[in-house]
Amino acid sequence: MKKLVLTVGLVLVVAFVLTAGCTQNPAPPSATPTPTANPISTTVQPQTTIVPATPVTIGLGTPGPTEVLPPNYMLEFQVQGNGNTANPIMAVTLMGGNGMNFDSRVDVTFTKPDGTSSQDSMLPPFHVGQQVTFPCSTDKNRVEIWVTAPTVGKVKTYDQIVPFKSINP
Repeated sequence: MKKLVLTVGLVLVVAFVLTAGCTQNPAPPSATPTPTANPISTTVQPQTTIVPATPVTIGLGTPGPTEVLPPNYMLEFQVQGNGNTANPIMAVTLMGGNGMNFDSRVDVTFTKPDGTSSQDSMLPPFHVGQQVTFPCSTDKNRVEIWVTAPTVGKVKTYDQIVPFKSINP
């Protein structure tokens, strides 16, 4: 009887060992290469592509995004035409601000409706009423103001299309 139990136990152990390796997922079959047809050679005529030239921006352009300086580098400006149509002039005037003692430069770019632009700068020591002036159009003009501040760098703080005369209701 002991031999029978020992034999049955031994058969079960062998069966478990043989089936233990069969419970794993089968390995994925290797991909068999598919035969490809030989390409047919044809002559292709070279195509010439005409690339249109990039359009030159004529006129005022579109005002872009502006940034706000940190409060300790802030400057305020007034942009205004003189109202004299015989001799039209646009003035950019410094009205004050915390950055008057810290900022190192103010650059103003002025663009007329015909696309001509000019630049001028304000340099320290800044004072209230300091201004740059430009001969302008009696219609609309574009004014961009760039302030150079420490730790911030050169930042565009103003970019507007300004009418020569303000409309009073």
